[in-house]
Amino acid sequence: MKVMLLLMLSILSFQASAQERYVCKDGTAERTVEVVYSQPGHKVPCDVKYTKASGSQVLWSASHEIGYCETKAQTFAAKLGTLGWTCSKAEKTVAEQPLSE
Repeated sequence: MKVMLLLMLSILSFQASAQERYVCKDGTAERTVEVVYSQPGHKVPCDVKYTKASGSQVLWSASHEIGYCETKAQTFAAKLGTLGWTCSKAEKTVAEQPLSE
């Protein structure tokens, strides 16, 4: 039973919640900009994750400054809008963080 509990806690520790997500489209191409919180229920630490067809990357991170990731994500989505992409804020989601990152 203790092993099962430890296993469940380990699995849950790899989950992260994405609270702000922008979906940007240009024709059939799609890119996403999302804020990923490593501790659900806490605004920091956080990452701004950018995903496009060729892969994903973390553009910015914050460990202590609340609001930093949200501002960076919103600003970057707006910048994509000036480059011809149509960006819109998506519903709140929960994403699982891959083990290999």
